[in-house]
Parts: sequence; structure tokens; C-alpha cells
Amino acid sequence: MSLQIPRKRTILAWHRWLGITSAVFLLSLSITGLALNHTEFLKLDQIQIKHSFILNRYGMASGASIQAYRISQSDTLAHLDGQLFYNAAPLTSGSQPLGIITGDPIVVIATDTQLIYLTANGELIETVDSSQLPYTILTAVGTTIDDRPVLISADGNWTPDADWLQFDRFQGAYGVSPLNTIELSPADRSALLESFQGGGVSLYRVLLDLHAGRLFGWGGRTAMDLSAVAIIILITSGIGGWLRKSRRP
Repeated sequence: MSLQIPRKRTILAWHRWLGITSAVFLLSLSITGLALNHTEFLKLDQIQIKHSFILNRYGMASGASIQAYRISQSDTLAHLDGQLFYNAAPLTSGSQPLGIITGDPIVVIATDTQLIYLTANGELIETVDSSQLPYTILTAVGTTIDDRPVLISADGNWTPDADWLQFDRFQGAYGVSPLNTIELSPADRSALLESFQGGGVSLYRVLLDLHAGRLFGWGGRTAMDLSAVAIIILITSGIGGWLRKSRRP
């Protein structure tokens, strides 16, 4: 009897703490489930969340990672989370630019694996990847003594023709100037983020992912699974205890 009582107390203590922990997740499931059942009444799909924490959970980067560059006096190029923007308009996916060559009639943006051809108004003409170029990875963009662009790579240096259709190997002298970044105005920054993030994330989607545990990735789903297992244990152990008591004379 003396051994049975401490064991019973231990089981009751674990049962109590398991119940308290599971209650937190059960409360979350109940609140989110109740809200989701009344989506139309609460207009959850019309409420947009733009908080940085939520946007980051959905891979929508904040403005802290914007890199902007000057193309002309009135036009800018920006890079944000693998996307390039001409002013605030989405341009194409790509890495950070290594050089911007403004010419007539096209503007060329050079990244490590792409050449992006634009009109003078910023309209995308064509994107040429490294499989169509004489090099594999571009490391820098330079200029010759007579101010021609030079594409610098481990495979050699190359100069394009006037239309950027043919490339000739270059072995002369050249200089490299870093591509300077600029600070966007608050209005331009806001317009770019609006273009990248859209209207944000709907409250309906946030609650749905919170309900399923997906909002916090693998850890959230695992926590929800463990809480479900804990609730099953609590229910079965509670029913088992009640049945044992009811059978006693």
C-alpha cells in the first residue's frame, strides 16, 4: 500500500500537468475553429495582415533587405528576396546586380548568372542565362579605357557588341567600379513593398494555418500532433479510471 500511494500521486501529477499543457493547445484550436466556422460573418478573408512577423512567416521579406540602385535620374532598380524591380514594378527573378549598363537602345542588368535586357522605359525585352553566354559565373562588370563594358569571369573576360548579341574575348586593361546602392524615399520604399507583398496575408489564412499548426512550420505541426496525442491519453486514462471506480463494490 505504501508503494501504491506515491505511484498514484506521481501519475496524478503527470496527468495534471499533461492536462494543463494540452489545454493551451485545445484553447487555440477552439478559438481558431470557432472563428473559421464564421468566416463570412467575421469577414476574415477581407482582413489583411501586414505585420512583419506574419509576413516573414510566409516568406514575404521586410524592407530591411531592399538593395536599390540608380539607373537614371528618375529610375531605379531594386533587389528584394530574389526579385528585381524597375522602380516599384516587378521585373524578373534574379540575384543582386553586379552592373547596370545604360546604352542605346537598351539597358542591360548583369547578375552572376543572367543578362537582363530592358528598353529605355524599363520594359523587359529578354533574360539570357549563363547557358547562352560564354561564361558560367560572372564575378564583376568593368569598363575598358575607351569606356566599353567588360564582363569578367573565371572563364575569361568578354566584351559585347553594340546589340549585346555577340561576345568577344577581351585581354586588355580594364577598370572595375563598385555598383553603389542608394536609399529609396519612404514613398518609393512603401510602393515597392506593396508590389512585393501584395495586400498582405488574409486573417482567414493565418487562422487556418494557426489551427493546423502550419504557421510555425515543422515545430508547430509537431506541437499540435503531440497535444492531440496528449488529449487522447487524458481521455482514455480518465475513462479508464472512471470505469475502475464504477466497478468497485
